[in-house]
Amino acid sequence: MQELLRKISLNELRLIVIGLGVIVTAALVMGSVMPRSKTLKTASATVGTLRSAAIDGTELDRHMREEAKKIEELRFRLYGDMANLPVKQVEAYIIGRLQEISWGTSVDLVTVQPAMGEQVQIFQEILFNVEAVGHYENLYEWLWEVRNELGYVVVNEYKLRRKDDDDEEPLLMAELSLASYRAVE
Repeated sequence: MQELLRKISLNELRLIVIGLGVIVTAALVMGSVMPRSKTLKTASATVGTLRSAAIDGTELDRHMREEAKKIEELRFRLYGDMANLPVKQVEAYIIGRLQEISWGTSVDLVTVQPAMGEQVQIFQEILFNVEAVGHYENLYEWLWEVRNELGYVVVNEYKLRRKDDDDEEPLLMAELSLASYRAVE
């Protein structure tokens, strides 16, 4: 390294250092400016839409209806059918849906215990400790149906253990922790 430095003149070394400084400065500027420029572009487009809508009242009403529809679609994707229910009714709704799914998949729902979880950013976690008994295929189908019917409920923990000694089709006990999230008002 020292031999390489001896071969490079002082002017060349200065140019290398200045070049590296320019490259680092350009990278820092691009890293901080590019995301903000995208945000500015999006905000600018929104302002343009709102300005044109403000001129025409019907256009503003149409735009407001479109935005309200988008908000409701997002709300339904997050909460499903229970979007407007209070917490106690949410618990009853989810327990009822779990029971219906159990009946349809030949799984015995042994226990469902709701509990309040922790607050995650602006969401309150509602936990459901579930014990279900069934054959492997039935439990798999049950989980699949829970995913399809209650897509806004997340499996936090999952344990599976044998319930009997039948080697051909063992009866299994599934212990799950399901979580649902609601925005804190």
